[in-house]
This record gives sequence, structure tokens and C-alpha cells, in this order.
Amino acid sequence: MSELETGADSIRKFLHELDIRIRARYPLIAINTFEEDRVREALIDLVFQDRHKEKPLYFWSRPSGLQKVSDPKEGLLSSPQTIGDTEDPESLLGFISEQKTGIFLLCDYAPYISPYGQEDPLLVRRLREIAWKLKSTKATVLFVGPNFPELKTLEKEVTQIELDLPRESEIEDSIELQFENLRSNGLDISLTKETQDALQQSLLGLTAVEISNVVAKAVISCNGLNQDSINVILEEKKNVIRGSGSLTYVHPEPASNLGGYQSLRAILERAAYTFSPRAKARHVEPCKGILLVGLPGCGKDLCKRVASSITNRALLDLYFGSIMGEGGGVIGSSAMSIKRALSIAGTIKGILGISEFEKAVSGMKSSNKTDGGETARTISYLLNWMQDNKDVLVFATANDVRELESEQFRIGRFSYIHFVDLPETEDRKEIFRVHLKKRALDAEHFDLDKLVEKSEDFSGAEIEGAVQDGVLEAFIDGDRQAETRDIIKAAENITPTAQMMSEKIEEIRKWARNNIKGVGSRNENTGLGGSRTDRIYEL
Repeated sequence: MSELETGADSIRKFLHELDIRIRARYPLIAINTFEEDRVREALIDLVFQDRHKEKPLYFWSRPSGLQKVSDPKEGLLSSPQTIGDTEDPESLLGFISEQKTGIFLLCDYAPYISPYGQEDPLLVRRLREIAWKLKSTKATVLFVGPNFPELKTLEKEVTQIELDLPRESEIEDSIELQFENLRSNGLDISLTKETQDALQQSLLGLTAVEISNVVAKAVISCNGLNQDSINVILEEKKNVIRGSGSLTYVHPEPASNLGGYQSLRAILERAAYTFSPRAKARHVEPCKGILLVGLPGCGKDLCKRVASSITNRALLDLYFGSIMGEGGGVIGSSAMSIKRALSIAGTIKGILGISEFEKAVSGMKSSNKTDGGETARTISYLLNWMQDNKDVLVFATANDVRELESEQFRIGRFSYIHFVDLPETEDRKEIFRVHLKKRALDAEHFDLDKLVEKSEDFSGAEIEGAVQDGVLEAFIDGDRQAETRDIIKAAENITPTAQMMSEKIEEIRKWARNNIKGVGSRNENTGLGGSRTDRIYEL
């Protein structure tokens, strides 16, 4: 094993993959990342290796032109030699095409290849010719930037590699450097080993620059680093991830706020065990994920938040609509966005929530006609990632998956698939208890049997609506506490969705019975939302 391959951190993995490709004479390599500084530092490490030390290192940007690093040990700041007439993207390629050796890092070159999503025929042709020529030399061209366009014309000439986000060991090294700097400035660093470990975990999922920024904010906010700093970091981290456009941190929900769903709670506890160090030592396969299929308003999204609480894992909700809308239709932007989102989720090792899964993965068949295959490529990347994923618990919900292909939600992508029906008698009683308690009302003072009777065919959301309206009715009627009669009155004004869409709902139930194999008997106490039919399905 080479010295570049040793170590588990992402930068060593990246260097190993890059080293192999350079030695194999890959002429054009695209590195998709926002972290240009990390790539520059990695390349300086690379040229110190015996096999590369004779190759000159060049950095290019449009404002500065091409600059040769005269002393890699000092980086670009060591009086770099500027190559004249190389600011222009086309002139640059003319210079590179004449070189026999060297590593050329081109920063943010992609927009010139594909301005506004339309490829530049001249630059693309020049790159193809350079690729053919460089294969017989010791020169390699690297592109670094957030998104290298996926152009059919360059598909065979350009290979793409990823630079993963910093892992635990890199974060530890980074914050140790910041600790030294803080101490030299007379600031207090009072961290126990447990607090320092928690600090490192709180920084997972961020780039190196973001880590530096959020730690600096925590230092200013807390006048040093201490236990309180972790809360500051977590809040700022939520803002950073929210800024990605496709992921949102979601607050966990205590299991006590979930009425019924005893079977699901047991599954979540089993899933939590599979991620434990002891389970890993026993070669237990981690839980791939859970898919809840069923009727709207029956608490599927609430279950995601409860899963975060039970498994003690952060919940990141993935908004597929934002991913497909990112980049304004520029080819490759959606695929890059999904890669970035999944990289964050994989680094944090939390729960990835996907609501309305059927909408997220639909559109593959028509993609070639509607968007040049962009949707199909993005969905394929997600599904392949779900197949290989071992660090993230995927928790997806869907209302109707009848139009999806079976391979899109098969075993291997999900460990458990459940159908969620309307809550039955006992479950509705528990749901009433939950929502009454939320409003500081004692359920023992209500006729729960009567409320259950009046809420036949209600979903959990409709039960909550009845409680809300009943509380409001009591407040308007003399600022008094709600009673059973107020909630009954509110319930009588609600027409359940199950009655308005009875035929469609029955079709979904029939599909579930025929396509999702049940493993249990009809038992009201083990069902997800009750046991109206044999609908507690688990694969």
C-alpha cells in the first residue's frame, strides 16, 4: 500500500485516487468541490512524492493567468512565476498543449467551457485535442470548481473525482491548529475530552472554510471555546446546511408525541442497534432505510422526526424539487447538487428524510425528452447511492407508489417497507391523548370513546384539526377550557379525506395487499396506525 493510500481521512483518499490517475496518464481530470484551497494544499503534498517531484506545478485563474509555483513548500505565495498571455482561456490551452510535463490546476474554468449551459465548440475541441496529445506526455490538466459540466462531447476525455468533506481526523487536526492560535491570543480553551469529541462531531458535514468560520463565531460568541460553544456551532451549522438549498435540519420529535405505531417504534430501535460499534464488530449490516407508504395525514412525516429522537441521529430533509431546480436548467447542475447533499448526509451519518418519495424518483422514463436526461441521471445517482450507503439511515415517505418501478423501492435500498392506513379505534384514542396533552388538557376529563366514535375515517392530521378547532371554539365562547362537546362539534364540521377520495384510497389499499408482502397477522396492537386490514407490511 502506498504512503498516499494510508490513512482513513478524505484528503488521503483523494490524493491516492488522483495519484493513480496521473500515473495512468489521464489527461483531463475534473475535481468537483467548493474547497479549492484544500485541493491546492493537496497538490503541493502530491508534488513532494518521488514519482511527481520533477513535474512543475501550475495554478491558473482568469484574473491572474497561469502561475508556476517556484517552491511548493511555500505554496503559491513563494514568488510564483507568471506565464505571460495566459489569462485568456483559449490562449492558456495553447500554452499547455506545448508542454511535455507538469500538473496544471485550472480554477473555475468550467463556465468558459459551457457558458450559460451551452458548450463553447472551440474550447471543447481544443480540450479534446489536448487530451489526445497529453496521453503521450507527463502533463496533466486538473479542473477545480463546484460543478464541471457533463458534456457528451467531453465524456470520454474528462474523468471526474470527488473530494469528500473533512472527516473526524482532519477536523481534529484543524481545530488543534485553531486551539494553538487561540491560546497564543490569551483566550480560554476549557474543554474536557468528551466536550472536544462532541465539538468535532458537531463540525462534521462542513467544508474546511466553514469549519474555520463557525469555530471563529463560537469563539467570539463565548469568549473562547467551552461547552456552550457547541450550541453556537450547531445553530450556525444548521444555517450553513440550509444555505445549500436542498437540505434542511429538522428538529426531532419525542416518541411520546406519536400515537400508536408500536411496530414502527420497535423497528426504529432495531435500526439504532445496527449502527452501534458492537454491531459493527459483529458484522451486523446497518439498516438501509425505512419507507412508509400510505394515506396522507397519517403521521408519516412525524415518524421521521420521531426516528431522529429514537435513534439519536440528526435528521436532514432532502428537498428534491430544489435539487432539480438548481442551476436554472444548466446541464449537470442537478447531479452536482445531489452529490453535494448526499456527501453532507454521509459525513454527518444521520437520517436522510425524503418526503413524497414517489415524486422524487418519478420522471426517469420521460427525462430524455424533457431535459436531456438530467432527471434520469440525478435519480440514478440517488438510487445507486442508496444501494451502496452504509452510514445513513434513509427514511422516506410516499402517498402512492403504484406508478413506480419495483426496483426503485426494492430491498437493498430499504430494509423495511410499511403501509400506513387510517388509525383504528385504539390508535385514534392515543392520538387524541397526544393532542390534548399538547394543549395542556387532561385526557381523563374527556369522553375519549365518544371522540373516537365521532372520528371514524379520520387521519391523524384531521384529529389534530378537530382538537385545534375545539379549543378555539371554547376560547371564543367565553374564554373557557375546551370540553368533549367542543371537539365533537369541530369533528362534525370536518369531512375526512378518506370519504372524499374513497375509491382512490381503496385502490391504494388493494395495491399494498397485492404488492407488499405481509409478515404478521391482523393485530390492532402491532399495526402502524391500526389494523383495518392485513396492512402491516415489512420486507
